[in-house]
Amino acid sequence: MIKKLHTNFSSNITMRLFLVFILSLIVLDSFSQKDTTKIKQKNYLSISGNYQYGNILPTTDFVKGDNLLGKSMENYQAYTLKMLWQNPGYTNWQKVYNGPYYGAGLTINDFFNPEEIGYPVSLYGILGIPIIRLKKFELYSEFQFGMAGNWEHYDSITNPKNMVIGGGLTVHLNIGFNAFYPITKKLDLGAGIGFIHFSNGGFERPNKGFNIYSPSIELKYHFSERPNVRSIEPPEKLNRSNDLFLMLGYGDYQINEHELDTNYFAVGGVSAIYFTQFSNAFRLGYGADLNYFFGLNALPNGSPGPQTEENITLGLLLQPEFIINKLTLTSGFGIYAIHLNYGNFQQTYQRLGVRYEFYKNVSFGVNIRAIDFILAEFLEFNLGYRFRWMK
Repeated sequence: MIKKLHTNFSSNITMRLFLVFILSLIVLDSFSQKDTTKIKQKNYLSISGNYQYGNILPTTDFVKGDNLLGKSMENYQAYTLKMLWQNPGYTNWQKVYNGPYYGAGLTINDFFNPEEIGYPVSLYGILGIPIIRLKKFELYSEFQFGMAGNWEHYDSITNPKNMVIGGGLTVHLNIGFNAFYPITKKLDLGAGIGFIHFSNGGFERPNKGFNIYSPSIELKYHFSERPNVRSIEPPEKLNRSNDLFLMLGYGDYQINEHELDTNYFAVGGVSAIYFTQFSNAFRLGYGADLNYFFGLNALPNGSPGPQTEENITLGLLLQPEFIINKLTLTSGFGIYAIHLNYGNFQQTYQRLGVRYEFYKNVSFGVNIRAIDFILAEFLEFNLGYRFRWMK
């Protein structure tokens, strides 16, 4: 009966993660269509194939050699298909970011250990922001965020050494740089480098996750002529504001110290952050997170402990954000001012995610909350409201 309940709960988690991913696709479609002018507009579509061959960072015993291979897992390769759009500044957000590209990608990942890892498949949204544009050379920063499935994950009987991936679905996160050079009228040759992270945000332990450093090569085909992004005029100074952002957050997690247990715990809280907007694209916030971790004082066997004020944590944070019309790319750097297990002002934490304003100052988002940049605490689903004062 317990196993059945656990399976049903895991299925619910998978469905929620899937819905978040579908929302991400809707968001990408939405912010690419808003804020249009009345002139005739043409979508400039391209498709690209990308190959990555990189190194898995040795952050876990499993990667270092405690696996069925009996040796360290050093190399990683991936095959990617991307569908991308890039327009010559039809909208204000495209002008702000000087003609970025955006779209979706599908990646087949290979860790050279199919028995214990399988061949995970990633599906995600893409945003590429130009950094340098010369006559025939372009350098972009690229951000990918989505989901990866088809994992051979931990199982106490069939896959007992895989302490890295605990469930069938994880986050796919890739932050990197891509350079492109045109070799024909419609073909671009590209090369890049990225930092890739896979984990499930602490939903199901064990969840050590993979961290990968990977160079890549890319061939991009333009279905029509390239957009004239070099003629984009910067927008006039757009309306800017100071905001008080209030956020309700919720997640489920398993305790890292009891990673083989099947007990799940909830975490919920409220955040208050005051933002100052410094440019059309960037704002910076200062605030606090007040959370209640139901499993913070769990018993030594991993079962729930008494629900007291000891489960309350207080974090102080600095939160930089990038604005893309109604979509926000969120990061955050905080320190726990009050925490039962870590102590007071002893442990930092991080936040990385996306947020979309779907109705009159009301937003929905999802963040990865992490410790020391590599240990996921939980996936933080959030609902927010902002009070705004225009400058």
